[in-house]
Amino acid sequence: MLRSEFTGSVMVFAKEYQERTFYSIGLSKKGMDGNYINGYINASFRKGVVIPNQTKIEITKGWLDFYINKDKHTVPQIFVMEFETESQEAPEPQEEVQGFQQLDDDDCSLPF
Repeated sequence: MLRSEFTGSVMVFAKEYQERTFYSIGLSKKGMDGNYINGYINASFRKGVVIPNQTKIEITKGWLDFYINKDKHTVPQIFVMEFETESQEAPEPQEEVQGFQQLDDDDCSLPF
């Protein structure tokens, strides 16, 4: 199995469509005329990770992935497993548990 690793600084674009968020990573290269050409490639993250539109991240662990669309065509994408944002480390996925809220360690003092 061939697996292409991806790392580096990128900008993530997020689009909302039918209550789902779709991500893409911006690509740029210099054309023959000296002007830059922009393009995009689909991206996906671990379940529960939310990235705001136009966030700059540093991919520390990612690889080339794909999915098969409804027309049975292969669609390439970059799967981002680990990353850091410019200002902080990557947000951890939040588990949603109905009826309960996650507490910080400081909030765990018992009254008895």
